[in-house]
Amino acid sequence: TNTNLYKYINRENMKISLIQENLAKALLHINKAVSNRPNIPVLANVLLETEKGQLKLSATNLEIGVSSWIGASVAEEGSITVSAKLLADFVNSLKPGKIELIQQGQTLVVKSVDNTAEFFIIPADDFPTLPEVEGEASLDLNALQFADAIASTVFAAGTDESRPVLTGALLTAEKKELSVVALDGFRLSKKKITLDNALSEAITEVVPAKALSEVEKLIKDTANEESRLKIYLMSNRNQMLFKLDDVELTTRLIEGKFPNYEDILPSEKLLTFKIKKSDFSDTLKVVSIFARNVVGNKARFKVDTTEEKLMLAANVIDLGNNESTVKVKNLDGDDFEAGFNVRFLSEMTNAIKSDDIIFESNGPTAPGVFLDPDDKDFIHVIMPMRLN
Repeated sequence: TNTNLYKYINRENMKISLIQENLAKALLHINKAVSNRPNIPVLANVLLETEKGQLKLSATNLEIGVSSWIGASVAEEGSITVSAKLLADFVNSLKPGKIELIQQGQTLVVKSVDNTAEFFIIPADDFPTLPEVEGEASLDLNALQFADAIASTVFAAGTDESRPVLTGALLTAEKKELSVVALDGFRLSKKKITLDNALSEAITEVVPAKALSEVEKLIKDTANEESRLKIYLMSNRNQMLFKLDDVELTTRLIEGKFPNYEDILPSEKLLTFKIKKSDFSDTLKVVSIFARNVVGNKARFKVDTTEEKLMLAANVIDLGNNESTVKVKNLDGDDFEAGFNVRFLSEMTNAIKSDDIIFESNGPTAPGVFLDPDDKDFIHVIMPMRLN
């Protein structure tokens, strides 16, 4: 139609005004997805486009994409891209108040009361298309609950790109339950969430841990107790979109079969005890000084049932060694000795919110199970290491 043609010819002249604080906040959100050293120059840019009396900002590094909407007074429609970092740095340096964005040919002029800057434009047509929300959300849940599930699990995901499926976390949702599981072959972390509404269709997808960490940050930065997170599975099934208020984050999904982790979870226990989290954490800090010089961060983890204490020791050949003890309670079982990675123990400790940690094991070669006494929906498993 004529209007479309008219818009197409005249789309050179975006002209809008908006509030500095809103633009700064939106630029902070999309910054998660800006490429630092892109092979394609436009990936270092932010896409600015007017949409229904709002300004939509988008960025992507082809792994994740983020879009954010803010209110704007739109005098002339348009869509362009400019350097995301340069625009953010400039806008952040301005005083609060009204600013104008005016396109003039191949530049975008940004004006506040006392300052003017020009940014060179790369055409919006060069910018990759990001998926958009379609249909009903596959999941709709409390945002902070989801952020908590991510924080409790993704640190256990793998970083070895040769096993891509382990660099993600498995999201499984069925009926009224969502579980998030991450594992790297040496440890596993799992957290369950009870959903408000039963799902019509089950979901099983592997989502990159890095993308989930960005979703967690976004939620922690912006959500309150009431905030809802909507999760959409794209119709082509290879992308997932997370929507929180006026921000959307899209990620590609990881192909491949996630390991059958249920086999690793022990069904019985020969030893169990409870330990005060703060005491255990302090002890780990001391032991890690030596353990970080040992292959695999290994420390001896020895339980003395008569003394009711746990001893942690690390020995560095030719340098020295240390030994620390910590009291345990509710102890039931036999003496126990195995090796554990101290960094893994520390990261597990950080994931537990209660004042205590429960340890369970079915023997020195069986996985060590760590539980939160106040959260029956959390389980963490660490494989033991052989002691010489």
